[in-house]
Amino acid sequence: MADQQLKEFGQSLVGWFKRFPSNIPRYTTERLPIIKWLPKYNRPWAVRDIIAGVTVGLIVVPQGMSYAKVAGLPVQHGLYSAYIGAIFYCFMGTSKDLTIGPTAVISLVTGELVTELAGRYTPGQVAAISCLAVGAVIAILGVLRLGIILDFFPTTVLVGYTTGAAVTIMIQQVPKWLGVPNINNREPIYKILINMFKAFGTLSWLDLVFGLVSAFILIAIGLAVDRWGRGRFSIQMIKISRFFIVTVLATVMSYVVNMNAPLDANGDIIPRISIVKKVPSGLPPPAVPDLTVSLLGEIAPKILAITLATLLEHIAIAKAFARRNRYQIDANQELLTLGLANVTASFFGAYTVTGSFSRSAVKFQCGVKSPFAGFVTGALVILAIFFLTPVFFYIPDAALSAVIMVAVSTLVSPPSVFYQYFKINLWDFLSAMVALFVTIFVSVEAGIAAGVAFSVVVLLFRVARPNFHILRQLKDRPDVFVDEFATKTFDTEPAPHGILVFRIEESTTFPNTETFKMWVVDEVYKHTRFGGRVKKVSDRLWSDDLDVHIRGLRRIAHGPDSNITDNDLPKLRAVILDFSAVNNIDSTGLQGLFDLRELLKDYAGVADYPDTFFEVHFVGIQANVLRILELSGITRPVGPIAMQKVEPLEDIVVETASNGSETSSSRDAYGSQDQILSNGGDHASRDQSEIDESGAEHQKDEEHELGDWNREVNHAGLGSGSLSVYGASPFLKEEGLVHLTVRDAIDAVLVRNATWRRNIVKMMSESSDEEEERNKNKP
Repeated sequence: MADQQLKEFGQSLVGWFKRFPSNIPRYTTERLPIIKWLPKYNRPWAVRDIIAGVTVGLIVVPQGMSYAKVAGLPVQHGLYSAYIGAIFYCFMGTSKDLTIGPTAVISLVTGELVTELAGRYTPGQVAAISCLAVGAVIAILGVLRLGIILDFFPTTVLVGYTTGAAVTIMIQQVPKWLGVPNINNREPIYKILINMFKAFGTLSWLDLVFGLVSAFILIAIGLAVDRWGRGRFSIQMIKISRFFIVTVLATVMSYVVNMNAPLDANGDIIPRISIVKKVPSGLPPPAVPDLTVSLLGEIAPKILAITLATLLEHIAIAKAFARRNRYQIDANQELLTLGLANVTASFFGAYTVTGSFSRSAVKFQCGVKSPFAGFVTGALVILAIFFLTPVFFYIPDAALSAVIMVAVSTLVSPPSVFYQYFKINLWDFLSAMVALFVTIFVSVEAGIAAGVAFSVVVLLFRVARPNFHILRQLKDRPDVFVDEFATKTFDTEPAPHGILVFRIEESTTFPNTETFKMWVVDEVYKHTRFGGRVKKVSDRLWSDDLDVHIRGLRRIAHGPDSNITDNDLPKLRAVILDFSAVNNIDSTGLQGLFDLRELLKDYAGVADYPDTFFEVHFVGIQANVLRILELSGITRPVGPIAMQKVEPLEDIVVETASNGSETSSSRDAYGSQDQILSNGGDHASRDQSEIDESGAEHQKDEEHELGDWNREVNHAGLGSGSLSVYGASPFLKEEGLVHLTVRDAIDAVLVRNATWRRNIVKMMSESSDEEEERNKNKP
């Protein structure tokens, strides 16, 4: 199988190289989606895109500067990130709603890296270095089409660490918002709060007023529009533009307050409140980031955290809006676009950019029609960089902190979300909690790593300990089988005596093979009795406590007060494995099936009585798994029936149930069947009295079970034609141990067992007749 897969891969690779020249136009179109949609562009689209682009631009200017403060960077770096990402995405992006630029979570992790490298690199250098490294990693993932790795990061972890990051950012902004000076907001949040309360006496009342009023206006506008402006786009625009409105108002009031402020020795004003101060005008010249291999190795954990946060945030937002608007995105193209956008931005003073949920939602609300809106946004930011930087001088830090806190508050998931996780799945809830609290109390990268690690451990545990079920049939629908938990809802009954049906809800691989094997064996112990020869006490091993183990299992299954004995349980005749949920099986799993079959054969008594009927049947096997099982030979029977022709069930039932002489012959012959089937091999060396005693007991059991099996055959309604009422053919193939449904498998077991009994009876009768003939001919 591995050779076939390697051959197919080689053929596909050769075919790709042969087709490459003719596919260049298609590859170009796929990598530059603008080529496909630009020829269809029209005036109505342009109107919507311009409205959306300008609106987002009014938001991203104050947000970009605010997030740069979160990252510990001069505010202009947030503006550089805002325009480059938005323009680049216009050419290569596959989502009309997505806008990329600086975001809160990425700013927080970048700020941690700036703090770590402080004194060795300037904040601008750190921003460019991280942007280049992250962009290169993401671009490589896109080229190699490895978007599948994002599937290993569950939504619960994303919600947990996003909420934790938002809470961290809000707490970091509290000192600036309240006007408490000289607080290091890069320390752990508990230290930030402690130091802030200690320094509360030094707060600036003017800063406090600016912060509280700004936050009040932002929240009031949001609540008022939600209450009275629902469904009215013109009023919704007020809420959408509130960050810009508040920033402008705060800047005007700051200018008024500082109009007559004193000057220092250099002629610069000494502001009465904390303000942004000078922002360079124009675009910076391109510069190559100073990234070295040794530095990359040092900052690798932080780079990995920024990369994961960038990927998860971007793809999650893109998929959410694509799902809402019923269009498709190309995840690998998105990775390539995001990676190249960051690599390009790193040369122009930007820091890492990714998809922004809040600004993307604004574009959606504005009715955006194409990615061209991002170009409009980028152009507006460039105009602001060239012409509005003198105005930025007077923006109050307290107002920016208010903007940050209100903006990131939308990232905080309410308790109801986590309670929903708790109700649905405890492990999902715990993974979200791990990501949340580790992010808050340690760091963002630690929160992501802890959440993902916890989820992977849970995933591996689920693979190693999947759900197993015993299936029971519905009384009013004998062709339908459900697990044992459905017995509370449906009226069910077990499979025919001696037949157990099991289902595994996971691939059979090395982590769960041993667990599955031992679970099946334990369930067999609970519901059937041992069919072999019971050993004497003197013949048992010193550590043999199987009897105690079985009694304990049966008390669990049938109740602590039950007095279930072997006489109350049927012998094991067949085990049916429902593999409909098994999509893969490895070598360990295959070996486990062989081991399981041998254990069950021994328990059924095949080792002690080779004439005993026992088989393992399979149901609902997928094609790739079936091929492996067929190659191994486990789907072919190994018992006596493998050499016999299976006859129509109608004849079998009639002859075994109503032919008294044959049944009588079978009873007469049971005492010598061991010798007949073993051809004098194993039994010749045994103690004759032991053989006679055990043979008589075996004969009695078989006579009792013969009646049970005939009743099961008649109850199943088989033998009335070429097909049974459940669709199973009575003319089964000799190797027929694989079936489409559980009903087919049970029918097959009933048919094969009846055929086997008839053949055994014939063999023993013929042997008995030959023996009598020889005795007559003796002198």
